[in-house]
Amino acid sequence: MAAKSKVLWVVNYDRLDDFYAKAIDVGATAVAIRSDNNLATAIAKFHGAGLKVYGWRWPSSQTDACMKEAAKIADLFGNYGLDGYFVDPEGAPGKPYDWDRPGLAGLAADFMNTLRAAGPDLRLGVTSHYLAKFCFPNIPWSAFFERADVYLPQSYWRSTEGIIGHGDPADNYNVGIDRWKKTGAAVAKIVPMGGELGSTTAKDLNAYVAAANAQSIGELHFYASESAVKQTVWDAVKSA
Repeated sequence: MAAKSKVLWVVNYDRLDDFYAKAIDVGATAVAIRSDNNLATAIAKFHGAGLKVYGWRWPSSQTDACMKEAAKIADLFGNYGLDGYFVDPEGAPGKPYDWDRPGLAGLAADFMNTLRAAGPDLRLGVTSHYLAKFCFPNIPWSAFFERADVYLPQSYWRSTEGIIGHGDPADNYNVGIDRWKKTGAAVAKIVPMGGELGSTTAKDLNAYVAAANAQSIGELHFYASESAVKQTVWDAVKSA
């Protein structure tokens, strides 16, 4: 089954033109760009080719910085045509972006409500570790989930840090669905991500695509990270 949508994620790029060329070459229908890049410029460029542009970020769990990010994205929604945003709450002990702490539900709700008010019809999503509350029990999942349209478990099977889970793309895909369902996500809106592209093989990437097909999920998300990606892997993304 051919993917109905194919989203290419990036952290930072050296040159926008290079990332643009790669997205076009692999047949992406959308890109997800971390919000510390120049999104206004990227939006204009990708919209010119008919691709949607989403922002993403692991926002600070400190109130002022968190709501500054919300205001920035709201401006991009209203004035530049950003098509949506994926929030990435993670656990990071001692860091200002550690969301795996009690007492943050109100801030998470304020963040998501600000974005929803700014873009009532735009796409809002939540992404994080594929084990969700089974990895980060104190993240205010329900507050993030309430306003979201799509739930994006990071069902990666290998990263720069090594094997994740059993290193099996299909297993991590299905476990991600199960754990996010048990965390409170609506199953019909769960779309597991594949990656990291710099740490995987074409064979494993094809297994990720096959797992999506087996679940009749026609949306694929590929996380490029910041590592070099083999051409065989790019070819697998292109053929997905």
